[in-house]
Amino acid sequence: MKPFRIPVALRWADFDPNFHLRHSVYYDFGAMARVEFLNAAGVTSAFMEEHRIGPVLFREEALFRREVRPGDELFVDVKISRL
Repeated sequence: MKPFRIPVALRWADFDPNFHLRHSVYYDFGAMARVEFLNAAGVTSAFMEEHRIGPVLFREEALFRREVRPGDELFVDVKISRL
């Protein structure tokens, strides 16, 4: 499957007083990217409602590799690890 990547706009409210990206924002970005991924695959909210299905998230994990600071360019990649 082709990789799926979205750019993420950083907002002032995403940062703490020390200008570090708040840890919970990483998970917000993950949720946003998952929805965009599903929409791009044709699995829209209307499709899910019509077919009475919905995504299930069994596990979510973040590895903090480096700081994200105001002005950084950030992308979120989505991949299916297994079905």
